[in-house]
Amino acid sequence: MKRSVYTIGSLIILFIAAFIFVLVPIFAGGKLQQSLPPFGKYDGTEIRYEQNSDFSNYVARYADYYKNQGIEINNSNYYYIFNYAFNTTVSQLAFKKAVKKSGYEVPKTAINRAMMPYFADETGKYSSKLYKIALKDNPSRVESLRNEIKETLTTSRYQEDSFGGQTALGKDTLYGLKSSDAETAFIEKMGENQKSFNMAVFNMNEYPESEKIAYGKANSEKFVKYDFSVITVDDKAKADTVAKRIANNEITFVDAVAQYSNKSYSSTDSGKINNKYHFQIEKFLSNKEDMAKITALAVDAVSEPVKTSVGYTIFRVDSEAVQPDFKDTATINTVYNYLTSNEFSIIEEYYTKRANDFVEVAKSKKFDAAVTQFNAKKVEIPAFPVNYGDLSVISKLNTSLDGLSGASTNETFLKAVSKLKAGDFSAPIVNGRNILVLQLTKENVKPADPIPAEALKDELSNYDASSAQAALLASPKLENNLSEVFFKYMMNNN
Repeated sequence: MKRSVYTIGSLIILFIAAFIFVLVPIFAGGKLQQSLPPFGKYDGTEIRYEQNSDFSNYVARYADYYKNQGIEINNSNYYYIFNYAFNTTVSQLAFKKAVKKSGYEVPKTAINRAMMPYFADETGKYSSKLYKIALKDNPSRVESLRNEIKETLTTSRYQEDSFGGQTALGKDTLYGLKSSDAETAFIEKMGENQKSFNMAVFNMNEYPESEKIAYGKANSEKFVKYDFSVITVDDKAKADTVAKRIANNEITFVDAVAQYSNKSYSSTDSGKINNKYHFQIEKFLSNKEDMAKITALAVDAVSEPVKTSVGYTIFRVDSEAVQPDFKDTATINTVYNYLTSNEFSIIEEYYTKRANDFVEVAKSKKFDAAVTQFNAKKVEIPAFPVNYGDLSVISKLNTSLDGLSGASTNETFLKAVSKLKAGDFSAPIVNGRNILVLQLTKENVKPADPIPAEALKDELSNYDASSAQAALLASPKLENNLSEVFFKYMMNNN
């Protein structure tokens, strides 16, 4: 059976066309005619989700990858798809700009050579006949393939020059950063010194209920619950007009909600406010002093327009405020949610103090006795070297152990590990939602095993590439609005 541009090369072009905008109707309620704002900029170039853009093409490819892996594409995965596509688009933009600045142009011969496999006959050889048929039947498709290949070769030029590729002369690759013998020796030496530890883990997700209640009582005003209806408009002149019409009984409050409100803080036709607690309402007021004016209103009273984060809001008091009941589980949960979102340092300080007290007890008693007394979790960490970022060519920390997720890139943790002497305790270390205390139990120093040259080359190339992307995403040239646009314009209408 013959292969042609219609069965091979065209699949790439059709693949791109088929998936572009597949995701938009799902998020935007089918409003394809509504142009989305840019998801960001890199070096002045906007990153837009629109027909034939790099961004939309990468979204399509990641979506297809997910589908081919049998992964359900739900709302959470959509966000990851867009995030991966955005990061890749930024990298490609940077690479293209760098190549253009260098003056390099992809030779036509290189493009022609890359196109040949898409017009192969049944023997696998290039067929000029198949190419001429495709060019006659659908020249635009062939041109699209040519442009796609040119883009790929342009960015791969930068990729190979910076991080290496497959082209080699003898045993040496022609492109990419080179590794010196001293660098290899340094990495091998990293694996020589390995240490074992006892570790006490204080899980900050287990914050005691008594502490939540104590905080709530000391800050009870934050958790007063209000029954407001609201009308929110974009500008003060309109807000004044609405307030005046309500005051003159020209329109009811509920009708004004339907006619004027953009419902930024409410989700029903009645205008009932979504977030009812004092701390939630105060958060979106432009002037915090206005909170006292609003909460002083009598039942059924309507406020003057108040400046808020998205415009001007008119409040109506529907019933008396409800004082917090700290015997009620829902109220206690609200206090805890507030702490984790707004005052997490209070929880962190509580466990840091417990960890410090733990160390004092552990010094005078046994480690296990202190673990029991402070209701911590003991974890025995097998010997490992300091290996930032988990290089695969040397031993690494087992980050699947309780409390250690992400520890291989936690500089505070790794510095503490490298400095501890036998029997010493570390200061409390924050790692995610855990506070850790380590005690060095054993130190082994042995000659490093040689690292195969090919394995080291691949490791360093991958590390260079991931470091480059991290640097790009932290660049002052990048404006990243991905989360804002995604959740406001796409998920908001889902």
